[in-house]
Amino acid sequence: MKGEPRKQKYFRWFSLAVDQGLRITRLYEYYVETMDISYSRQLPKSLLMYFAYNDNSLGDARKAYVYASVIAAKDTDPHTYENYKESMERFAYRKLCDGQLDENYAILYQEFLFDPLSREEGERLAPKLFTHRLYCDDDKVRQVVVRHEQLQEEEIYPCSQGVAYIRIYTNDAAILFQDDKQRRYAATIPYNLKKLTDEEKVVSELLKLGVEEPGLLLHYCETAKMNRENLAYFQRLAELSSCTETYRRSIRKKILEFYAQNVHGQDLDKYLERMDYRQYALVDRTTLLEVLISRRLFRQAMGLVEEFGYEGLELTSLLKLTSRMILKSDMAEDEELLALASEVYRNGKYDEVILYYLMKYRFGPMDELLSIWKSARGFEMETYDLEERILSLLIFTSDYRKEGEAVLESYVSQSGKERIIGAYLTQVAYGVFVKEYTMSAFVRGRLEYAYLNKWPVNRICRLALLKEISREQDPKPEYIGIQQGILKECAKEHLMFGFFRRLSPELLSPYQLDDKTFVECHAAPGAKVTLFYSLDTGIGNDREYKCEPLKEMYQGIFVRAFTLFYGETLRYYFKIDDGKKVQKTVERVLTMKKIEGTPGSRYQVLNQILSARKLGKKHEAEKELKRFMRQEQYVQSMFTIKKENEK
Repeated sequence: MKGEPRKQKYFRWFSLAVDQGLRITRLYEYYVETMDISYSRQLPKSLLMYFAYNDNSLGDARKAYVYASVIAAKDTDPHTYENYKESMERFAYRKLCDGQLDENYAILYQEFLFDPLSREEGERLAPKLFTHRLYCDDDKVRQVVVRHEQLQEEEIYPCSQGVAYIRIYTNDAAILFQDDKQRRYAATIPYNLKKLTDEEKVVSELLKLGVEEPGLLLHYCETAKMNRENLAYFQRLAELSSCTETYRRSIRKKILEFYAQNVHGQDLDKYLERMDYRQYALVDRTTLLEVLISRRLFRQAMGLVEEFGYEGLELTSLLKLTSRMILKSDMAEDEELLALASEVYRNGKYDEVILYYLMKYRFGPMDELLSIWKSARGFEMETYDLEERILSLLIFTSDYRKEGEAVLESYVSQSGKERIIGAYLTQVAYGVFVKEYTMSAFVRGRLEYAYLNKWPVNRICRLALLKEISREQDPKPEYIGIQQGILKECAKEHLMFGFFRRLSPELLSPYQLDDKTFVECHAAPGAKVTLFYSLDTGIGNDREYKCEPLKEMYQGIFVRAFTLFYGETLRYYFKIDDGKKVQKTVERVLTMKKIEGTPGSRYQVLNQILSARKLGKKHEAEKELKRFMRQEQYVQSMFTIKKENEK
């Protein structure tokens, strides 16, 4: 003892001295310092009584061993435990702050520090949890590497005399061994592990104190089932930068799935409101949107839609989001909301809010606007402004679809503006007259109304109306005046059209048109049209074609008038040059087979003579010829042409 014998081989003698109860200075100190502390043993009662008052002479590692032995025997020797308790607790706290750890320290920490009262105490304790004692008897091992696939970085621990104290958080952690040349080994080196502490109770206590140590959160979330009480821990883990992005995404996906299964829990909203929506959207945007919308977090959901889109979202959810956001915006125009409202509507989902919003701000396409209009009428909503917009767009785009007339009818029933009605009637009339579309009874009625009330509409409206009335074989008396007025305007402007042949001779005779046959060609406005024709009078002459350019009567309509007598045949065709190509039409044939003209007119009498002659009715032919000669004589005797005297 005088030579400071601290080698383990002398423990045998110090042990015998203690057993014999010898009283030698520093005997107990040498006893403890020379014994093998790699395994537990029951210490002599006298030694424990001595160190209860003289423990300052021991090193920390030996002192920890003594304290661990006292704790191990506290059930059989509670008196000694009580004598040591205060000293052990102070020592444990101090060593925890110093960062010390082995089997003995772990026993002390487990005994006195596993019931922390503050977050600060918990943060000191957390790094010591999940520690295992690893032993291997391979001399080349210098370090032990622990790799968790959930963490970004691996953890490297020193290995001294075959022992390393490593932290393992999950059951699938990989353990590697490294020698002094940085070479690593796995399955070729045998080892054994011993868990130093039991963290079953303390883990949840630390989390409740707000401790966010990565290993603590990882262990808990890998072993616990997600519920309302522990959801926050999973959210914290998902935000830890020490975890891999792949793992964080998997945690976020689990969180979203949990929210989706528990969307009716209002107590979860506080977690939703603190969520990093962008990160969760990268994992499962659709589920996140469904959750936010179901929990009425519409502004947050709208922000995600604006950044990431809405593909895959249930239409009912998109409808709910769009409708509520429109109301929250006080119906203010918003490009994103308008696009969403249009998308929802096109897929057959809408409510009055969305319909009203689309009616107010949507400007196309036309098919959608017309569908919106029909839906709004089904809801008995006010459609005046929408109808005015549709009619204006139809006019602007020269769209002649028949649905426009239904819109016009509704617009008129709501006392629409004369300017809009007149403009649309002009377009419809153009389609009927120039493009030869059919005219509805309602449009005809409005054209009649516009004419009778002297609306300042375009001439095409009157031309279309005259053409439509001409289709009636026996027009009503009130239509005669309309025909006369429009025909007078045409004569004044030197306009004539093919449909004039359907008008009665009495209407045409004042303008010397009752004996005329018209050929008409429709081409592009501004085109050059040439008429080629041959007139066969029935006297056997060779067919000879003549040609002449035609005047454009109105917007691509070209007309030429002929006077054909009974039995004469007109063959004709057109060549159309629109500036891009020259097109030849099919040859047509017109033969006068009827006796036409105003009753008693020279034209009708001549036709009757020719008809009787052709049919071999000589007596009738002579009778009509005498009548014609007599009529000519009356005219010459009653009317004389005098030349105006030159001044």
